Amino acid sequence: MHTWRFVIVGLVAATLGCKQEPARPAGTSGAPGSNRTADPRPDRSDKPAIELSILYGSEKKTWLEEQIKAFNATNSALGNGRAIHVAGKASGSGEAMAAILDGSERPIVFSPASGAYVTLLDQAWQSRDNHVKPIAPAGEPLVLSPIVIAMWKPMAEALGWPAKPIGWNDILAVSRDAKGWGKFGHPEWGSMKLGHTHPEYSNSGLLSALAIAYAGAKTTRGLTAEALPKVEPFMADVEDAIVHYGKSTGFFSDKMIERGPTYLSAAVLYENLVIESYAAQRSLDLVAIYPEEGTFWSDHPYSVLDAEWVTPEHREAAATFLGFLKARPQQERAMALGFRPVDPGIKVGAPIDRAHGVDALQPQTLLEIPDAATLDALLAAWRHTKKPADVVLVFDKSGSMKGRPLDEAKRGAKAFLATLESRDHVTLMFFDRTVYPAFGPVELGKAKDQLEARIDGISAEGGTALYDATLAARNLLEARRKASVHRIRAVVVMTDGADTDSSHKLAATVKGLHGEDGGVAVFTIGYGDEPNQAALEAIAKAGAGSFSKGNVDTIIQIFRDLASFF
Repeated sequence: MHTWRFVIVGLVAATLGCKQEPARPAGTSGAPGSNRTADPRPDRSDKPAIELSILYGSEKKTWLEEQIKAFNATNSALGNGRAIHVAGKASGSGEAMAAILDGSERPIVFSPASGAYVTLLDQAWQSRDNHVKPIAPAGEPLVLSPIVIAMWKPMAEALGWPAKPIGWNDILAVSRDAKGWGKFGHPEWGSMKLGHTHPEYSNSGLLSALAIAYAGAKTTRGLTAEALPKVEPFMADVEDAIVHYGKSTGFFSDKMIERGPTYLSAAVLYENLVIESYAAQRSLDLVAIYPEEGTFWSDHPYSVLDAEWVTPEHREAAATFLGFLKARPQQERAMALGFRPVDPGIKVGAPIDRAHGVDALQPQTLLEIPDAATLDALLAAWRHTKKPADVVLVFDKSGSMKGRPLDEAKRGAKAFLATLESRDHVTLMFFDRTVYPAFGPVELGKAKDQLEARIDGISAEGGTALYDATLAARNLLEARRKASVHRIRAVVVMTDGADTDSSHKLAATVKGLHGEDGGVAVFTIGYGDEPNQAALEAIAKAGAGSFSKGNVDTIIQIFRDLASFF
């Protein structure tokens, strides 16, 4: 399970190193560049503009969209007079890498959030179709942002911030104590609620797990596979505070700001996202905690691909645009958006300051990425210690699902099961005009065949009792949550139409889903052309989950993406 994602852990080591001070990674000395004006040469080429396509990590979308527009307005040209036109596309770093590998994207430049994805792309490229050379050089960093623990300011202050260094042991001091935040004089805050992305999907999640392991080992370098069994109890204690995992660091940032401290006490984010949060209207501020045990940089490399579709003219255009991005005005604009500039000649200043919840003098300690064998062992240790899930899959089998919609939905549900862990508990609940008795909970590793057989055996008929089914599933999990809190509890609802047969109305359903945040989350999937999106969004918001929209072509991937939350 997760075979393709395992590759990344053996490759991150080639891209990051250990430093003991807030120094910039190698290769970040300023590169020449200029804001060119319209080319005055009378001999500009009659050829159409050379298209420079860039596929980049969405974390820097605002900055790159601005700079692409500004560069194109300069009418820059190659040495032969041919005009340069830059076209950018934002994507998740892993998704971008997969698109290059399957041929659906053929960019000239690949700029993910982390150099780990450049190395991963190289390895995957060379392992298929008899490619003998790498496709992606390491590239130069464009901007920098350290990985931090974002925490609500009053909670950080209760732990001693900013006078006292805070780390993973302080997280444990809250999460281990039966009084939760009451141990620090604030019982009204409840328990410690932590969020970080799934390490097998996300760079920040992988580095979170590694940082926690280092903290457990009480070292900053030299972590080995042999040492990991000894730190698993520490890792398990930290993971027990998790509300749920996820695929996107930005998701946690957005939802944390939207829902406040009752949803998450803290989340592992990038520093620039903490700074960005100050643009939102809210009553509480976030602050960045740089774990005293150490952390990592996100380096945003600019890699010009060595591929058959990349010509010498493309390379010249890419070098010109790189010079533009690394020039002082563009780097200063990146800093205004919360990134650290890579040009050491630029003094770090606002908004990288206390007024925006961050500290320009941090991080003081950077952790070392261990070798591939240790990283493989790290993910195995994380799977042993991750917080297990208890999921109710609510499946619409109404008459409108007949034919291919039902077939693809069944495949999607089975893909969802395939991505969960063997320790996870799963319950199936089918509905049409009737909400049928639930099957489960069963442990996935022991009952996967039974679950798949149940899914395969359903047929489509009848109306849609969506609201009744959603509340029934939530109530099942709420009863189980009170018996044992040490699981991620979530309802995943898939439906293709409006409710027609429930005894509950939407307002009553939404009201019934409101409860203690961090208890039971509700995720909804709107399937097909008319999924009643407004109602499903309201249900997901009330249930502190998320809404996704899919069709017969995308439903399998949507189910797989949802599995990243568990």
